[in-house]
Amino acid sequence: MIQKKNHVNYFINTLFFFAGFSVGIIFIWPGTVNLEKRRCFFNILKDGSDGKVSLGTILSIEPNYLLKIKNAPSKYKKILLIGDQCFRKS
Repeated sequence: MIQKKNHVNYFINTLFFFAGFSVGIIFIWPGTVNLEKRRCFFNILKDGSDGKVSLGTILSIEPNYLLKIKNAPSKYKKILLIGDQCFRKS
């Protein structure tokens, strides 16, 4: 009986974690529900993943964000700035 209760608690905790994570991401970046803005994010990540970025990608990002992304100390911070650029712009 205790073993079954542990599995149920684990499932409920996992469900709450993913629900909270999803709501948090949508709250921080409301544009994540928009397909066009998600494409922007994934295109920038895909284009820059090999280290070479096309001119079209560079021109799609605002200059102040380019400077912030270039000077970011870690890859995590760079991804957050790219997300801000795509999901928060109007």
